[in-house]
Amino acid sequence: MTKLTVLMYHKIAKNHTDFLTVDTTSLVNQLKWLKTNYNFIKLSDLVAHIEEKRPFPERSILITFDDGYENNYDYAYPIFKELNIPFCIFLVGDFIGKKVNYDGEEQSFLNINQLKQMSDIVEYGFHSVQHKNIMQIPSREWAEEVNEGVKVLRQMSIQIQNIWAYTYGSFPKKNRVAFKQLQTIFKSESIVGALRIGNRKNSTPLKNPFAIQRIDIRGNDSFLKFKWKVCFGKII
Repeated sequence: MTKLTVLMYHKIAKNHTDFLTVDTTSLVNQLKWLKTNYNFIKLSDLVAHIEEKRPFPERSILITFDDGYENNYDYAYPIFKELNIPFCIFLVGDFIGKKVNYDGEEQSFLNINQLKQMSDIVEYGFHSVQHKNIMQIPSREWAEEVNEGVKVLRQMSIQIQNIWAYTYGSFPKKNRVAFKQLQTIFKSESIVGALRIGNRKNSTPLKNPFAIQRIDIRGNDSFLKFKWKVCFGKII
């Protein structure tokens, strides 16, 4: 059975690491190792698998970034481009082109021109409109949250793949009725799949495309730990 590995990054910096930030030297080492061991796929390949049952190659890997920080353009994009590796970014609609006080500090996010320039190797997906935790708002507001998140990005002059990434990896995984309600909302907006965290590989064909697991790549992980997580998933 073919396994799909999906990695989740956030920020890239030149000489700094933290929980969410991988430095450029580590990123280069990680990507070069991945290139010798995995087959990279694009977000549109994931859509094709869901919609058309198109199979993945063996040892498939999808690299994702969340939130759309400007450092993805400054530091990640040149490295991926040089190595000819595709990746995708899940965008927060109201953050595009702005400096936002987020996670306790002012941070810069990608603008439309940067998004367009990166589109030669980067594809984009949905990550809400204001980065709200969907499990911290009433379920009666889920439809508006999804609808607005989709509407804002579809109004922009960039192509968006119909895949959603849950903010904070949060979704009603223990409530079947609520999860079914959320999936119905997604489908009404032509969203065909959604990514959680989970830190496991995915068996294919995907059992539920609205619960695709990603492996969380942390800037303070060693290279050995990175390789272990990619190969085996969650470390207990």
